[in-house]
Amino acid sequence: MFDTFVESTLLMFVAIDPISLIPIFAGLTAGLNKHQVKSVYLRASFVSLVVLTIFWLFGNAILDAMNISMDSFKIIGGLFLIVIAFQMVFEQRQIRRQNTADTAIDDETIKSIAIFPLSIPLIAGPGAMATSLLISKESYASALDGLVSYLPILIVVFIATIAMWLSAKLSSKLGPTIITVVQKIFGLLLGALAIEFVIDGIANSFNLL
Repeated sequence: MFDTFVESTLLMFVAIDPISLIPIFAGLTAGLNKHQVKSVYLRASFVSLVVLTIFWLFGNAILDAMNISMDSFKIIGGLFLIVIAFQMVFEQRQIRRQNTADTAIDDETIKSIAIFPLSIPLIAGPGAMATSLLISKESYASALDGLVSYLPILIVVFIATIAMWLSAKLSSKLGPTIITVVQKIFGLLLGALAIEFVIDGIANSFNLL
């Protein structure tokens, strides 16, 4: 049981990759104050946990009922991420965020950032959803067995929360130039990741691999 727990935790950690959230989160929340940043990462963590829990409990049934494949999630998630990456590299997101900050950011804006792209697809992305499906079972021999299966999701989402909190602390210590450079670099990396999502989704859909 312990071996299964460790393996599931590693799989979920790789799928979510909380460390990569640190620079991306800093770029996405540039222009927000401390209270708003805290609201974003707490809301993003909660929404991500709910989404992954639903997939852990009912994922297979939902996808089967709607006749949707995980590859479709990869394709659409990748396309949306490409747009975000473009905005990060060319500072369009920063300009819009600063303009919004100057005119006061409302709760709807905070919710929007937290849900997309942070919760979906950066934390609860196609890989994390698929992993949630993989580590779940049709039935459990005991409550402990079910807890061991679910705990990796809880642990890694918590690590992601810590990563976003750390990002907020670091960004306040760094100058705007460094933040801009980091944002551009990771915008490129995010774009590359998005392309991989799209390629994998198309390749698997048409059996090209």
